[in-house]
Amino acid sequence: MKIQNIEKLPLACQKDVCYLLNKLEDIYGDDIISVFVYGSVTGQDYHSKTSDINVAVVMEDTSLSTLSPILKTVKKIRSAKITAPLFLTPSYIKMSLDTFPVEFSTMKDSRCVLAGDDILAGISVKNEDLRAECEYQLKGKILTIRQAYLEQALNKKGVEWLVKESFRGLIPVFQSLLKIKLGTSAPKSKKEILGKLAEVFDIDTAPFLEILHDQENDGKIGGKDAKLFLNEFLDTLQKLTETVDKLLVN
Repeated sequence: MKIQNIEKLPLACQKDVCYLLNKLEDIYGDDIISVFVYGSVTGQDYHSKTSDINVAVVMEDTSLSTLSPILKTVKKIRSAKITAPLFLTPSYIKMSLDTFPVEFSTMKDSRCVLAGDDILAGISVKNEDLRAECEYQLKGKILTIRQAYLEQALNKKGVEWLVKESFRGLIPVFQSLLKIKLGTSAPKSKKEILGKLAEVFDIDTAPFLEILHDQENDGKIGGKDAKLFLNEFLDTLQKLTETVDKLLVN
């Protein structure tokens, strides 16, 4: 297994990623079809202290007995912010493009192949599948927020946590919506994505930007009481969801 493109990753994580790659080679050798990283580690939003490093490993056999030898390594690399690798088979990828279109689209757009074949180069995700999952995720997020609010509303910091936790995972959805509307790849940085989302879908993404920039844990977001802010956040999500519900795709 020849390691490649490691120099394209942030210097802060290269040593730990190489450690994982070497362990994968020692254990699985030629059984590995591809290893690639994806997500923030390949883009402008990577921060060594807070960003997780997402790794995917493609092999024909991903049974539990096959995965067992890598367990100790996975435990060790967690301290380096490397998440448990996603083990996939080529057939699973092929049959899941319509099930997880947002996820595979995000992987393809942000991937950096570190060993083996560029297995995602040839995949194609349909816009109608992207739109359907975006709608599902947005509507599900709104329901989850309302339910969680009932549990957290009496705790200011709990509401702040709810807002920030709810925002996690929405950036890939926003990217996918932009791909549908623009017909091209979406911007890579979170700030640029939110700016383009406001322009293309005619919504005020200021609440999203405030969440992105708020690093405090003081029961407030952007200087506003978390409960009041939650209303703005939900209103913006609701408007976007209504637009997506009516969105036509080619």
